[in-house]
Amino acid sequence: MPPPHPSDVPPKPSLRAVAVDGKTVRGSRTATTTAIQLLAAMDHHGVVLAHRQIASKSNEIPAFQPLLDTIDLTGSVLTGDALHTRHGHGACLRKRGAHCLAIVKKNHPGPYDQVRKLPWAEIPLDHHTRDKAHHRDEIRRPKDAAFRHLGCPGARQAIQIVR
Repeated sequence: MPPPHPSDVPPKPSLRAVAVDGKTVRGSRTATTTAIQLLAAMDHHGVVLAHRQIASKSNEIPAFQPLLDTIDLTGSVLTGDALHTRHGHGACLRKRGAHCLAIVKKNHPGPYDQVRKLPWAEIPLDHHTRDKAHHRDEIRRPKDAAFRHLGCPGARQAIQIVR
């Protein structure tokens, strides 16, 4: 039997992009109360999928999973800041059928060291961008590397962005 013609093969569904970020509500601090902080999940079309208030004297970390419990994450890829690069968050997302783009910085020394030791010098640069941002020229040089194991749940690819 001949292979199917490309037009006969249904396209793979694309992943839905979801960003998670926290913000302090401007003007919400008074002389007797602290400012209100919110954590929100938003798709990349600008639609807020869920939000919740962060408990006073707390931070975004304990609010992450309860926020996402209200959303079907199957087939989604989540982005967030480095604060949310945690084993528990990654495991939760994998159980829910989602992927994540985790930011690895020096505040996570184990994974940072593993990613830093990948053979970046041997990987060719095939793309770069040059833009104006924050009153300066900004040049980005991304490289990506696939690998079999990293100390983060389900991690299979690393992206290095040099600015």
